[in-house]
Amino acid sequence: MTESARGTTVMAALMAVTAGAMILPAALGFTLREHDSARAFVYSACLLGSIAGLMYLARRNLTRKPSALSHPFYILTTAYLVVPLFMALPVTEAVPGGLPLFDAWFEMVAAFTTTGASALDPDMPRSLLMWRALAAWLGGLFVLVYAAALLAPMNMGGYDLVTARSQTIGALPDWSRKMRQTQIGAESGQADLGRLWSHIRLIAPAYAGLTGLLWVLLSLQGMPPLVGLTYAMSTLSTSGIVPNWDAGIGTGFGAELLIALFLGLALTRRGWPRAIVPQDSGRIWLDDELHLAGALLALVAVGLWVLNGAGGLADAPVAALAELWGTAFTALSFLSTTGFVSTIGAPEATAYAGPAGIVLLGLAMLGGGIATTAGGLKLLRGFALLWQAKHELEKLVHPSGMGGDGPRLRGLRSEGAFSAWLFLMVFILALTAVVMALVLLGHPLEDALIYASAALTTTGPLTQIAGPEPLSFAALGDPARGVVALGMILGRLELLMLLSVLWPRLGR
Repeated sequence: MTESARGTTVMAALMAVTAGAMILPAALGFTLREHDSARAFVYSACLLGSIAGLMYLARRNLTRKPSALSHPFYILTTAYLVVPLFMALPVTEAVPGGLPLFDAWFEMVAAFTTTGASALDPDMPRSLLMWRALAAWLGGLFVLVYAAALLAPMNMGGYDLVTARSQTIGALPDWSRKMRQTQIGAESGQADLGRLWSHIRLIAPAYAGLTGLLWVLLSLQGMPPLVGLTYAMSTLSTSGIVPNWDAGIGTGFGAELLIALFLGLALTRRGWPRAIVPQDSGRIWLDDELHLAGALLALVAVGLWVLNGAGGLADAPVAALAELWGTAFTALSFLSTTGFVSTIGAPEATAYAGPAGIVLLGLAMLGGGIATTAGGLKLLRGFALLWQAKHELEKLVHPSGMGGDGPRLRGLRSEGAFSAWLFLMVFILALTAVVMALVLLGHPLEDALIYASAALTTTGPLTQIAGPEPLSFAALGDPARGVVALGMILGRLELLMLLSVLWPRLGR
């Protein structure tokens, strides 16, 4: 097979995986006597499987020259646009009364990007809810695979901060030098795509095994099997999709503790195979991302707990500590861009309104670790910017001082901080564009900001908690949903990869 045919082969493989995954909700539908939904999944699986087989047979020996469209950015963008369309085929018939294709595509974009947003009636068939959770689970696996197989070799997706080392030439890199480091030609990008298959064989078993382990542990805590499976898939993928027949986790401290432990996988890449590069040093408890996450969670949890009155610590210390746990769990969930809300301590519905909701929005914007299923800016970028700010403040006090810290932290202050700042600027521009589009479509500025933040950080539950009143994606019109869906896709793409595509043209 030539390098140019790999893009179509990847799309055929994604179509085949989508077709195979439809068997699970189909079997569940027949078991629960949801025959209309089950038949929709069976027919769609047969159709997609047939098309995928024909595409593979037609393209396997095709010879073409490499083109600019072979760049991995275009392939990833096409995947996030087209794969949800494949997934939406059964949804149009599985919903009672039918569903327009655009609405079904929006649902699957929200699932495949692990955003977890939905405009459907909460009382949907269980097979359809399982399909949304499974689509999000597959989206999380897709993120892990392309981060390790594509972004790491291209020194993107946060790996540019991991490999940053202090340089003896110059101070901060200029724009041209930075863009030359991130330019990827068609040939090298396609060579990287060939790594997908070997990474899938390593990552998929670990991902599925951890999901199964959490499912078993939640079942031992008393969760019904179907509810436990949905929570397990939503936790590992950080989609935040919960069963509509089980509002909140609501099974006690044990279940939330288990989910919190597995949410830790969204804070550091060190728990996933092939996500660690040779430049990683030290034990996992020395990880900069975990240090920053721990400090933020402690500060936010205690701060929100005190803001809400410390739960009446003097009168009922047990209830107060339970509310502290609930606040910490919710903060961890939004930092990992999952969006679960704890039921321990039974906080009031308005406990996170106002400043508390803005704090949770800020946590979601920061996001989890690089090369994980979490969205947002990423913890390591935040750490690099904070470390550079600390160094600049030290220079104000000691202008002639010499910064030590070793080559890794010195690299974070130069190459790492520059890359993090560049990504932050692109993220802010994308957020501004989405907010402006929603405002022009007639939505209030505050609501537009919440919708845009939920989309770009891939944290759908943010709309229910960040504003003074819960917002619903069902209230958006088709143009606004299209804008939000594109925002979700932008939140999942490596934005610096877009710059590497545009920079040669801008240079000319």
